[in-house]
Amino acid sequence: MKKKFVYTPPKNGMPEWNNNPEIFEVNRLRPHATLSPYNREEDALYFKECENIMSLNGTWKFKLSNNPDSRPKDFYKLGFDESGFTEIKVPSNWQFQGFDYPQYTNVRYPWVVREPNLKPPYAPTGYNPVGSYITYFTLPKNYKMGDPVILHFAGVESAFYVWVNVDFVGYSEDTFTQSEFDITPYLVEGENKLAVEVYRWCDASWLEDQDFWRLAGIFRDVFLMFTPKVHIYDFFARCDLDEKYEDAILKVDVTVSNYDNELKNVKLKARLFDRDKKEVIDTIYKDVSLDGSDFTDLKISAFVKNPEKWSAEKPNLYTLVLALEDEAGNVFEAVSAKIGFRKFEIKDGLMQINGKRIVFKGVNRHEFTCDNGRAITKEEMIKSILLMKQHNINAVRTSHYPNQTLWYDLCDEY
Repeated sequence: MKKKFVYTPPKNGMPEWNNNPEIFEVNRLRPHATLSPYNREEDALYFKECENIMSLNGTWKFKLSNNPDSRPKDFYKLGFDESGFTEIKVPSNWQFQGFDYPQYTNVRYPWVVREPNLKPPYAPTGYNPVGSYITYFTLPKNYKMGDPVILHFAGVESAFYVWVNVDFVGYSEDTFTQSEFDITPYLVEGENKLAVEVYRWCDASWLEDQDFWRLAGIFRDVFLMFTPKVHIYDFFARCDLDEKYEDAILKVDVTVSNYDNELKNVKLKARLFDRDKKEVIDTIYKDVSLDGSDFTDLKISAFVKNPEKWSAEKPNLYTLVLALEDEAGNVFEAVSAKIGFRKFEIKDGLMQINGKRIVFKGVNRHEFTCDNGRAITKEEMIKSILLMKQHNINAVRTSHYPNQTLWYDLCDEY
């Protein structure tokens, strides 16, 4: 099993969140495509609820401090007295749960009135609320100690530290970017303690400043992801149409991770299905040679005869299913994604999709609602999309930052 992370503090004596712009993560895993690790291909094909995803959303214990100096510095320790904590909903912005206040500003930085002489890369210290979050979880009964467990934060504003069972796990900035940590070495049988310390502003806030409501907190999903030791870590699918916009070549880049060198050789399996769940290409097999490296990169491709094309008027989608097989031919992991066949070009000064001119009729959209702040729901997203479609809008600008991954799936679908 991998060893626990050994923490080294910044050389300048300042914390990661202040006056350290080059430090935007500590012990964070490398990014990858959105995926769910299923045990069966059929479950991946139908995008069923994934049994290897364990949500940590819900009611957490919470305490808000006005600034870093007044925060409870030992709250992550076992046996800490939590009587001074209250409760908060996760995901949410704490300003929508009765703490602190939302702030709207455009050209001025939000701290300019309190600390007018503050210069980058320094973050505010006099008034910079810190949220201390605590939750407890128990691993599933079928979990085998030592198997990989990934802790996933889909969005936290603006910087945060993570502890599991007293041990420091990592740190992350990038409010709207997903952050993941390998917590396998820190887990124990029975109850586990997760503690998260969130800073409203950090040195990265100088770059994240824009014309919108200023909020804070764990505002997107938090979950545990259980994977096999050999795992489809990342993939990227391209659907390249020919010059006549008829036939296509499907190209897929795949990265397989090898957590513990448990398996030496496995096979990658790729299948493509239409809307009726019928296979449209012959199954592709690719040997995966695991030579002790943490990651192995592969490329696969296939000819697709005259697929249905994707456009805003006819958003036709296919389902790509990737799977790993052991030496006996048994599938032990499968992932999937909706993909579309289209080609975007600029010809004669005109933007074209699949050889036809397109006029973008678009709007800006911030990830925000008056009821939930940035912790928006699927129902609220669909309501926005339907409103756009009713007004002949065919494009949306996601306003400077990555949105929830569900938003992109819904845009593909609608």
